[in-house]
Amino acid sequence: MITDILDIGEQINLRGQVIVVGSGIAGAEVATHLARHGREVVLLESGRGQFEPSIQALNDLTFLGKRHRELDPDTYYHRYLPPELRGVSRVRQFGGTSNVWTGKWKYLQPSDFEGRDWVANSGWPIGFDDLLPYYRSAAKDYSFGDLEAEAMRPEIREFRAKLAAFGLKMSSFYWEKTPTRTAVRFGDEMRRSENLHVVLGATATELKLDASCQRVTAVACRSLEGRELIVEGDVIILAMGAFESARLLLASDRQIPGGIGNAHDLVGRFYTDHPKHHTGILWPGQLTQKYAHEMQYKPKPRFCLCFALDDVTQQEQKLLEHVLYLKPIYEKKMAPVPGRPTCRDDNGLVVAYRVKFVTEQVPQKDSRIKLGTERDALGKRKLEVNWCFTDHDRQSLSKILEILPHRVAEAGLGTIDFGDEPPSLENMTDAAHQMGTTRMASRPEEGVVDTDCRVFGTENLYVASSAVFPTGPSYSPTFTILALARRLGQHLLQKTSAKLAQLS
Repeated sequence: MITDILDIGEQINLRGQVIVVGSGIAGAEVATHLARHGREVVLLESGRGQFEPSIQALNDLTFLGKRHRELDPDTYYHRYLPPELRGVSRVRQFGGTSNVWTGKWKYLQPSDFEGRDWVANSGWPIGFDDLLPYYRSAAKDYSFGDLEAEAMRPEIREFRAKLAAFGLKMSSFYWEKTPTRTAVRFGDEMRRSENLHVVLGATATELKLDASCQRVTAVACRSLEGRELIVEGDVIILAMGAFESARLLLASDRQIPGGIGNAHDLVGRFYTDHPKHHTGILWPGQLTQKYAHEMQYKPKPRFCLCFALDDVTQQEQKLLEHVLYLKPIYEKKMAPVPGRPTCRDDNGLVVAYRVKFVTEQVPQKDSRIKLGTERDALGKRKLEVNWCFTDHDRQSLSKILEILPHRVAEAGLGTIDFGDEPPSLENMTDAAHQMGTTRMASRPEEGVVDTDCRVFGTENLYVASSAVFPTGPSYSPTFTILALARRLGQHLLQKTSAKLAQLS
């Protein structure tokens, strides 16, 4: 069932076994999974079916450090979207930020979960094998291609081996023809479900605790029209992304000064994104000519490739993870340059490749979000974001840009030309990959949630988003967000089943 907070009438209380806040990919996944298995679920969404600028304005914040890209109807980002969503990275609308997502699905690699002694605060308290079953089941249920089978395809193995001889590595991602929009994928199921009640226009403003301050009993909601609602539940899941999940924890400070889960002043800290540069050109070489068919970006759906310096080089040079995406530029978009080689793939003559270069960021406490003094239309304190970098970030970027173009040329991929503005942390944009504000850890002194995504110091509060990422080395966190949501859903099913068995 889907209703609007304004259509609930005079009712001021709802109840469900599970309360999910946020209807993006993580929230929709875990809510529908639990509802299918008989749990009574209430899903709260700040936005409505149609985009409303007044609700979107609740996302407004203040930048204290490097700025993020913002709404720009004329930007070349997201040209397939309506003007009011171009450049936007956080969306308050039914379906959440999936409404602007491009549809690239990529595993984190096994090494991404491991601590690296040259990268401060790196590593996860869980491993790749803990998520692999959920990557696989999601790929099957969502009808993605098999990334593991793709990696073993003879042409890909041969291409990978040729690159490895020059200290480069290559990985694949799956690009959907039509990006997953949760309002589309799950909308009909949500409307028909007897166990799932979706409430639109309901912005979560506070988490209420019991007398012990260890158990969340309810979520307080409000609409811009002044409608208020208290939603009670046995399990609470925050699936709002890195900014809003941390914001709600910090804002729920009526019973615990400093906010819930913040005993060690870690909520909102270790904020990371993926600095991105996107205006370089690669003039193709012999290896690119040979494997041009593997490097196509269309037609979708399809597997696509990305490149980086290998793990040995990263360890020897103390580098951060990074990735190079090469998008074909065809003859109809750019005239061939006399004397420069061209490629041909199934879509035509490739004159050059657009270079998108993305790098990891060192997790550090000073890169953070916090509550400011300015308030939004609901009277809640807005966020202040200090996105900042370390000397290691700068040194790693400089070294990568020294080594990577040489390796690319030596391998025969081609010649990288970054033009007059090579990548720097000053001119790179964010990638809309907010991560790390409620990082996962083995101990509360090191993070905000445990390995089951439960907030330390609480019995029944969980976070399902990239907020829990301790590190985000590889580009594109969405597949891992989905896998974590699936893993959490299964954990909660087992936990509630065991509890019901004890009561029977």
